[in-house]
Amino acid sequence: MKQNIYSKPSEGIFYSPFSISFDSMEKLILINFEKDPDELYNVFELQMARDKDAAKKFLVIAYRNDGNSDVYHQPGFPFASQADILNGPDFIERQLENVKFEINDKELDVFFAFTDKTGRKIQVSVIEDRKPKNKPFFLLAPVGVRSENPVSFPVYSLYKMSFAKQRYSDIEIVIGDRKHKPDTFPLPVDCSRNLMTRYSADTFNADWNKNHKGPLHPIKPAGDITVSDGISYELTDNDGHYEIKRFTSEYRKHQIAFDLFPPLPDLSCLDNKVHFEGQFTISTDGSTGKIRGIYSVDKNENVTDLRFTPDKGWIPDEKRWILKLMFMIVRVFKEWPVSYVWNARIHLNSDSQPVMESAWKRIK
Repeated sequence: MKQNIYSKPSEGIFYSPFSISFDSMEKLILINFEKDPDELYNVFELQMARDKDAAKKFLVIAYRNDGNSDVYHQPGFPFASQADILNGPDFIERQLENVKFEINDKELDVFFAFTDKTGRKIQVSVIEDRKPKNKPFFLLAPVGVRSENPVSFPVYSLYKMSFAKQRYSDIEIVIGDRKHKPDTFPLPVDCSRNLMTRYSADTFNADWNKNHKGPLHPIKPAGDITVSDGISYELTDNDGHYEIKRFTSEYRKHQIAFDLFPPLPDLSCLDNKVHFEGQFTISTDGSTGKIRGIYSVDKNENVTDLRFTPDKGWIPDEKRWILKLMFMIVRVFKEWPVSYVWNARIHLNSDSQPVMESAWKRIK
């Protein structure tokens, strides 16, 4: 990076406009019956998370035919961004007694039951014999595609993802006094006919850059890796100016990484009228794919504007031809990130610390 983009020497610190938070969800299963819908619902999603005491907690997202959703949850469920990534959600507390969500090499065993807001009894069970070997895959969940007013960028990584095999699965969906048929999936994954019911035994959900309005705090570099607010920064020293080339964060056994090419400059020392552009990637450990995008920095007097756009979307790197075909046909998996843009405005005042106001919006 050229040194003449700076108007003054560094004070030996840097400011980061970035934040990362995590959802405590560990497993999920989606059961589609859109071809045989109920009068209200067409998809159920069961999530399992753990609270601060490591106790299992469950919720069911009941997706409605009108595009909104009802969220039936146990008391004390550790919510993350469910209210923001869903449209018009109603949150309804239910005990969800006798709920079960077990996945191992031998079987999938899922059960949940509750009374919906209209007073109807809902009962769902999914049993799959998993002894016929399958090859789970990785998927970047398109959860953000439903959000009209996002408050973060959801990087929801689904590891050990599988479709339920028709031949070895028994699914029962009962709403009131009527049974509903689960949808089938049109492509033969693992040389088998499959249901649209799919599940992940290992979810890793990160929310990047939640909307922010407030001060930025100075960070003092410390060696090769500088840690602040749970984020590890790898910096480039450009004549005393600390520039962010990579930052990562870990939760449970997984890590999310952001790489910037070239590094993000020292925001507090930029010269006036500087315009700077770069690229970034987002990846998680062991995933088959990356999110790619572009960023820009513009300095005008005491205001610095940042813009991050994942304009290339998710670029999957899956080797199996059938999954390549799936991502090609069902384009929402690959393309939903393109509709997001993050804008931030940082006010730099000589007598106080910088103040940033930032937000995500949908552009498509």
